[in-house]
Amino acid sequence: MAKNRHITISGLEDWQKGLANMGGPAWLKTQDRILRTAGLRMQEYLDDLTPAQSGRLKQSMSSGNPDNVFEMKVGPNAYVVTGTAVEYAQHVNDGFQQQKGRFVPGEWRNGVFHYIPGHNGGMVLSGAVIPGARMFDKAMDYIESDMADIMDFEFRRMYRELFG
Repeated sequence: MAKNRHITISGLEDWQKGLANMGGPAWLKTQDRILRTAGLRMQEYLDDLTPAQSGRLKQSMSSGNPDNVFEMKVGPNAYVVTGTAVEYAQHVNDGFQQQKGRFVPGEWRNGVFHYIPGHNGGMVLSGAVIPGARMFDKAMDYIESDMADIMDFEFRRMYRELFG
């Protein structure tokens, strides 16, 4: 299940409608560049903000995978799917509460618990609330503040390509 976030920028919908009415490959190319830049920048932010224990979650961040957990929407019709398809990503982002008294098989190595299915040893969960890292929300806040600069750069590029 994807976690969605919509970026709202004042006047963006009017710009998109006007450019879409102009049509042509220049607008489609510009829209693609805006989304691609936003997606790549999102990956950079997620890489910086994602906690890494084994590195699996951090290394799995990508754009374009339809199984990704997070979706970023820019304006009414444009979106990029970014994030990860790792099954526990949403729990790391949002946080969770342990099931008190639940036994988890595994062992401790160098201060880190390693889950080992069927292992005789393990630990019993205390029911603690594990806070989320909120890496997606923080990255989206950064992207939202970057979007005006990204769009300005790409619109100026489109203008130069169209009018020299």
